[in-house]
Amino acid sequence: MSGLELCLIGVAALFGSAIAAIAGLGGGILLMAVLLQFLDPLEVVPIHGVIQLASNSSRAVILRDDVDWAVVWRFALLLLPAGLAGLLVAGIFPVEVGSILIALFALLFVWWPQGLGKIVSCLGSGRRTFIPLGAIAGFLNIPFGVTGPAVAPVFRSELPLRTAMVATFAMAQTFGHLAKVMLFAVDGFVYLDQLALLAIGISAVIVGTWFGTRVLRNLSEQLFGHLFRLVLTVIAIRVIFITLFS
Repeated sequence: MSGLELCLIGVAALFGSAIAAIAGLGGGILLMAVLLQFLDPLEVVPIHGVIQLASNSSRAVILRDDVDWAVVWRFALLLLPAGLAGLLVAGIFPVEVGSILIALFALLFVWWPQGLGKIVSCLGSGRRTFIPLGAIAGFLNIPFGVTGPAVAPVFRSELPLRTAMVATFAMAQTFGHLAKVMLFAVDGFVYLDQLALLAIGISAVIVGTWFGTRVLRNLSEQLFGHLFRLVLTVIAIRVIFITLFS
């Protein structure tokens, strides 16, 4: 990989992590899109997982006082076994169909919140919802790489305060990416082969997180709500468009 390509990925990682810290999500999709321009798709998911692990964990550490651990441990409970099941059947899933479904769920949750309540009620009530939600996210995270847009609205509905939502979602995603990275390592992926890329990506997301969390603290709850909806909508429409017309 050339120096220019590494720089472009570093810039995408920096801006993506800043966006995720400000709006609560969005950085993973941006980074995934850029990585796919330079890497084999089979390499993108594990590499993306490591960089996003650094992005989410740094965001969670900075906002650690706002993490709702009752939500996090429930979400993390079944991530690893569900991820193992996802790894075993990864080749069966049509990735394009899965990506569109994730995007459609995101749009449904943003623009029809009553639908969110009806769907989430099928998974349980209250915070018990996050146990099956974590299992679903862990299972789908392996073949698709990014499930954040589909599960973020559930965190938003349960955690209306902006810092609590961003911090808790970041910590939950940290465990999700950690499980993914571990499973790909067990499956034989050699992360050291992309050491330069990982070093640049990790450094960039930490800087982006530092900047983004400072912006987040100065946002009003109303502005954060509008920004969350806008970013999620743009991400979902982009995923659908790219999947259908690429």
